[in-house]
Amino acid sequence: MQISTKLFNEQQVAQFGKLNEKVQGIQEKISTGQNILKASDDPLAAVNLSAAKEQQSMLTQFENNIDSARRRLGLADSTLQESINVLTRISELTVQAANGAYGPNERLALLAEAQEMTKLMVEIANTRDAQGQSLFAGYKSAGVAFTMTPNGKIDYQGDRGVSALQISENMTIGTSLDGGTVFGRVDTGSGRKSVFDLLQAAVSAIDPANDLSVQGSAIAKAELRFELPRDPEEWSFSLTGTDGTATITASLADGKYSDLVTAINAQTAFTGVTAAYNAVSNRVELTDPANGRIIMQDISIENVTSADAKTASNVYFSSIDGTGNEIGQARRLGDSDLVIANLGKDIAAAVSHLSVQQAYIGAQMNKAERQLDVVSQRKIAVSEDVARIGDADLAALVTELQAMLTNKDAAQQAFAKIGQQSLFDFIR
Repeated sequence: MQISTKLFNEQQVAQFGKLNEKVQGIQEKISTGQNILKASDDPLAAVNLSAAKEQQSMLTQFENNIDSARRRLGLADSTLQESINVLTRISELTVQAANGAYGPNERLALLAEAQEMTKLMVEIANTRDAQGQSLFAGYKSAGVAFTMTPNGKIDYQGDRGVSALQISENMTIGTSLDGGTVFGRVDTGSGRKSVFDLLQAAVSAIDPANDLSVQGSAIAKAELRFELPRDPEEWSFSLTGTDGTATITASLADGKYSDLVTAINAQTAFTGVTAAYNAVSNRVELTDPANGRIIMQDISIENVTSADAKTASNVYFSSIDGTGNEIGQARRLGDSDLVIANLGKDIAAAVSHLSVQQAYIGAQMNKAERQLDVVSQRKIAVSEDVARIGDADLAALVTELQAMLTNKDAAQQAFAKIGQQSLFDFIR
């Protein structure tokens, strides 16, 4: 079989081209440090490398989510601590205001601070994170959590949603609390109240113009003078006489006391106290025939809240002597939730409630810390797989390149030597 010089040259040039491509491929692997530059280099390894890099990217996102959650939870924790500090200070102010040594001027100074504490609590409840998202507005995080109406009532504008971030394939972590739960659902002895109701109750109680007594007490006879709205409202209170104590419940309205008189007289067998309405004085008279002490306390008035404290219904309890004259100064009584002496336990309940919310935040932070360790370990393992599959063995590649260059030089020299011969050299 004869081979033409032209065909021989074309074949050698093609071989040199393939050698150059292999040399360039090895050089590119050395310069990039990557063993797989395209899927055709090693299809199976390329698939495994792609899966490992996808896993690596996912773990990095989990790490970022955990970091974001930790920052947000840390802010929430410090915010709740500030709230507890405010409530603690309000409790101190109410204790000071209850001190009989404090006069009106001192009470006014305490009142001014209590009002500022209430404003501060609203600002705390409207705290936003670094991205400008409200911590306590639920899913409505773009808006404010709480607003104050013109009449001083503080309303929640958010929802019950709790923001969360994914920190593993099957695990999420809460990064917020809804303000309705945190600030609006404090369990007290008289039902659920909001933190702001308690603060406003404290403000009202500290105000010397709204001073309420814990109870009214008289010997043998007493008079009740009411301040009531025109619409009926339900009252409940504890009445004590010589024979014992009973709970009185009645519907009252301005000038309408028949229901109250009936309710008191229905319990005379248990208290020893009788009631009668004096149309001339528009007052209810209480009598204990055994000349025992009459005590009225623990008043609960329908729909009376701290926000209504300055216009709330009241009763003035007066001690009456045998001639019908008033003895001493009348005691102003109202809903027991507004009495300064009763605020301590409710504020303590609010502090306890916020501490529970803070504990939840702490639990989420611990969860984030533990999961961060897990994700970090997984990321190290995946990174090792990526390096094992995709990183180039530089020593082996350099050795292979050197051998290939040597082969290339030898082939080129042989081709040049053959090319110097003529047709006569072959037939000689």
